[in-house]
Amino acid sequence: MSSSPTDATSLDPTRTWVIDGGPQVPSLPSDPLPTLVIAADIGYQHARALGLSVDVVVGDFDSLASDEPLLTDPGLIIERHPQDKDVSDLALALRFAWNTGATSVDVLTGGEGRLDHLVVGLMLIANTENIDQRIVTHCGASRAMALKPGKPFDLDVVSGSWLTLLALGGDTRVSTSGLRWDLAASDEISSFSSLGLSNEVVGRPVITVQQGILLVVVTSRDG
Repeated sequence: MSSSPTDATSLDPTRTWVIDGGPQVPSLPSDPLPTLVIAADIGYQHARALGLSVDVVVGDFDSLASDEPLLTDPGLIIERHPQDKDVSDLALALRFAWNTGATSVDVLTGGEGRLDHLVVGLMLIANTENIDQRIVTHCGASRAMALKPGKPFDLDVVSGSWLTLLALGGDTRVSTSGLRWDLAASDEISSFSSLGLSNEVVGRPVITVQQGILLVVVTSRDG
């Protein structure tokens, strides 16, 4: 078990999954299986419970001992950080993914545990280090992503799903199509308002952000 740069060169980041920590085992998304699995601390045990082979474990090991007998995956890379650190284990796992050459990441989280960790986990995908990357966070029947101004974003979402738009870091201007209550380019969502809560998908949604940062949460109606 090593964390040397030489070991990392053999990793294939084509489809990278990050398995987050917390007390609840995440659900598996209906996506192709990953080529690279990075566990954030006790996310290692969650990944193993899901039947996934883990390539990398990153964190301060406050929940998972670095000499845990279950750390048995062949060629497993362990990147240990001090507990007195300025970033979360999830942030470190995402950073490892980008340094390995990943161009997109799917984060799997159980969605339970400490509220502050859950909130920060969602905010992370919209910060300056990650906003230019493709990150989708999966939590049960929901998935979340952050968008910034740019070309229209076409969502592959089943009609009847719920779609919530939350403005982060300043008032956000956004236009949409394919929703029961579409927004025009002149419409503004104030930061942290509930204006964009629980819209209904009636077609294939297209979202265009003109200003600000937008957190998009899609939830299956059955979720």
